Amino acid sequence: MCLVRYRGGVPTSERHLSAEEQAVILTLLAQDFPGVDELRAQVPSAVVTGGCGCGCATVNLRTEGGPLALAVPARKGVVVSAGVRGRGDGVLLFVEEGRLSCLEVYSCEDAPAPLPRPEDLVIDPPDSWE
Repeated sequence: MCLVRYRGGVPTSERHLSAEEQAVILTLLAQDFPGVDELRAQVPSAVVTGGCGCGCATVNLRTEGGPLALAVPARKGVVVSAGVRGRGDGVLLFVEEGRLSCLEVYSCEDAPAPLPRPEDLVIDPPDSWE
């Protein structure tokens, strides 16, 4: 069963992104598309404001630094998507009003998905998510 984005999130003390979370987001933002430079500039100031109740690695984000990325080609808020090599998992990077808003880590299995290693991500081509 695929887990879906948990909008409410689990309350947590706000914290900075872990090095692993930053690496995954920067890997997702490694390709070029309109607004990607602005999104990359937001990563150092991104704060985790909550997560998913199922135990997966999904985190809701708030960014205050860096310019807004108003030109990003997003579909339903998703700016980049990727699968995880060798697993039925995937990741979605969401943007709201020009700011990073959520890193969703989902599974099509019954178990919650862990944060993947950046080298295991298979990023979907931009034309597949525009």
